[in-house]
Amino acid sequence: MDDLRDFTLAEFLTDQSTNFKSSLPVAHSSESSNLIRMLTGGKIAVTECDTFTSEKLAYFFYGRPAYRKTYDKPKNWQLPFVLVLKSTCLLNVRRIYPFDSGAYFSGRFPEYLTGFDPKGYELAGQGLPVIDLLIDIFFGTDSDYMHGVAKPVDEVKQRRKLDIRHSEVEALCAMYNRDQLKADDRALAIEIQTNTDVPIKDDLLGIVMPRPYFEDKELKKRLKSVPGLIVKPYDVWPLSTESYMGTIYEEVLKIYRKLGFVNG
Repeated sequence: MDDLRDFTLAEFLTDQSTNFKSSLPVAHSSESSNLIRMLTGGKIAVTECDTFTSEKLAYFFYGRPAYRKTYDKPKNWQLPFVLVLKSTCLLNVRRIYPFDSGAYFSGRFPEYLTGFDPKGYELAGQGLPVIDLLIDIFFGTDSDYMHGVAKPVDEVKQRRKLDIRHSEVEALCAMYNRDQLKADDRALAIEIQTNTDVPIKDDLLGIVMPRPYFEDKELKKRLKSVPGLIVKPYDVWPLSTESYMGTIYEEVLKIYRKLGFVNG
């Protein structure tokens, strides 16, 4: 009778294996007011977290340039920028979640998922290779993960032999398929937290930024001094922050294609 129990996502993944190896980098997004400070300081610094309130953390999303803050009428410095970095830049991983933890703890995800203990969804104990499992099991390819094209729930259940004891796993799969989902793209993004500053000097691959920053002469001079750095601008319109996200995804994908991370 010891096997008659519910399995958490973490426990389920412990028993899984895969030959799939994701090749995506990590993305860090923030307001453009922080861009110059990060570049001149040469690091992404940890800051006090409003979710894990006793800690200083820096947040990254694996592959996907998901963004946290939204404004209806953002100023230029409130617009998002994205740093694309080698995944090896994260030496001290504090937590890994298969979704945005802030949205989870603030109740923006469906109740069929948030009713479970969040400890079961925290995966840092399995290290960064757990990301390969997540993408392989629930999406199949890096391209489908980037585009938010999840495998159907029934396919995952049949192939991975899920039953009534794997409700927590099925709930994640259902959310990835946008069942009753009202939250934004962060629900489909794998989150990585670190509790130490992350140097960017040797790991910065690309930047997507608003055009006013891209056209600044001093900033452009600084960026040209970084060997191999790919910089992509996006135009500024009288739009909400959320309205830019499709364009930002496209520009990030252009960087990934140029670097050979994705084909689609």
